[in-house]
Amino acid sequence: MLSNYLPVVVLMAVALGLAGALALLAKLTGPTRQSAEKALPYESGMNPAGVPKIRFNVQFYRIALLFLVFDLEAAFFYPWAVLFRDLSCTKPLSAGICEGRVTGFGIGVMAVFLAILLLALAYVWRKRALEWD
Repeated sequence: MLSNYLPVVVLMAVALGLAGALALLAKLTGPTRQSAEKALPYESGMNPAGVPKIRFNVQFYRIALLFLVFDLEAAFFYPWAVLFRDLSCTKPLSAGICEGRVTGFGIGVMAVFLAILLLALAYVWRKRALEWD
């Protein structure tokens, strides 16, 4: 059983070894002329202005993460739509045509998925996580 994972372990070891060797080679052979100007933080081509210890509003990140979660959930509609005929057919033919009767399984799967998604959206809405204070 562990022999099935041996190629993966070997590949990971080779990848990590190669990455480490290339990083070490770049460090040893690359030019190292440090200056005060190179040590400054880079801010899109502009000289740094102001104190870097500014508090950022975390509400943006909360909204962005919730958007990503609900946006990525919508990506599951495409594979469901592609496989809908196979999901709701009792006796499919090899050509993708349903020979038997159509069942509600394909719709039921998406209904359960949408119910969970709507429950999560209702929870987020109830907790007022989408509001900007």
